[in-house]
Amino acid sequence: MTGSAKAEGMFLAPATGSAMFQAFCRGFFLCYCRLTVEGRDHLPESPFIICSNHTSHIDSAVLMTASRRAFSSFALLGASDYFFGSRRVKFVVSRFMNVIPIDRQAQPKSLRRSLAMCDDFLQRTDGNLILYPEGTRSSSGEMQAFKNGAGLFAVELGVPVVPAYIDGAHKILAKGKNVPRLGAVTVRFGEPIRFASNSSDPLLGRGVRKAAVELLEQRIRGLSQKPPAGGFAGLRDEQTTISVSGLARDGRNTRGHNLGGMS
Repeated sequence: MTGSAKAEGMFLAPATGSAMFQAFCRGFFLCYCRLTVEGRDHLPESPFIICSNHTSHIDSAVLMTASRRAFSSFALLGASDYFFGSRRVKFVVSRFMNVIPIDRQAQPKSLRRSLAMCDDFLQRTDGNLILYPEGTRSSSGEMQAFKNGAGLFAVELGVPVVPAYIDGAHKILAKGKNVPRLGAVTVRFGEPIRFASNSSDPLLGRGVRKAAVELLEQRIRGLSQKPPAGGFAGLRDEQTTISVSGLARDGRNTRGHNLGGMS
């Protein structure tokens, strides 16, 4: 697949539209809904992936605003049926955000196609990705189980993965609601992880991706707990590089293991 063919499957917002959306969001979270950010210093140099819980349509705006990076440097992995199935939604969103389609059903062929588009975006823009491993927004505000397909992107794109937890977005704009309410939202960024898998074995590869997803879920659930006062202040730790292939080969589960950084 050529680069131009990959690009045809996503939509990239014009620079003006992206800048307008960025200015609006910064004003929104300054004047309407107070945004608190913890652990911003954990964000590495681009490119990287932010892997977060998902409860609201404002989550991507929250993460991009919290990062203090240009909105144009981010692409969202968005559900194909929602962002690309409706002409109205596609018309509106494509004016302001970069979106790469992903199949909620996580079929291998479609996941590989999305992976190719993500790789193309990262290489052409030196930008960043936003990934929601739950696959869809939580109706209750509670985290749902992560889908194993998320491990494909975490492991094979070869860039740091930053776990993040968004607290409060569900109360501002819950699933099924169209008008945001006044409120406060907090983003907690965790230490970046770079997954190292040096295996071409398909069976082992599945184990590697599963181990990566389990570790990410563990880290993000950990971020849902408010840290002690000053727990994030001034932290500039080096990113953790984890070889999850060893865990997969030995049949060990990442849950309950301290693998470096936050446990």
